[in-house]
Amino acid sequence: MTQMSLFGERSLTLVAATFSDQATAAEAATGLRTDLPQVEVDLVRPRDAELARKMEPESAGIWRTAIRSHLALGPAGLVLGVVAAALLAALGWPAAASSPVFAMLFLATLGLFAGLMLAGFLTLRPDRSRVTLSIRSRNRSGHWAVVAHPKSPAQSELVVDRLEKAGGTVIRSL
Repeated sequence: MTQMSLFGERSLTLVAATFSDQATAAEAATGLRTDLPQVEVDLVRPRDAELARKMEPESAGIWRTAIRSHLALGPAGLVLGVVAAALLAALGWPAAASSPVFAMLFLATLGLFAGLMLAGFLTLRPDRSRVTLSIRSRNRSGHWAVVAHPKSPAQSELVVDRLEKAGGTVIRSL
């Protein structure tokens, strides 16, 4: 199972930069749109009412991520739990060997919940939340922001490079 099969979003990385004035931010956004037309780029003005949509434009993709990751990682955890129980019983671990059915049920349940929790963690995307909170804070302080949603690692590096060269304070997710 590949990373892309778990995620429903087209852009897994969020890159943003803040600027102290509109002209510099607008110039950086225009430059990105010109150099990388395949990357979604938004200009965020101070106290922008559409900040949430501009930071996370793929709400349907987030739902796809939730469904895909839970459907894949829950059963994977369950199977891993069953395999672990069988391995422990075969190796003669006293608790598993004396009650293999209980060990299998216990570890399968534990594996299922661990898989589902990991899926929830992937859906929440704490790396993106860190970027969003930082931009939201700077935005409330009167800064302009440029937000980009690159679709590949190469595009991410180019976006970071362009925004840094434009004089922005850059922050990005994984």
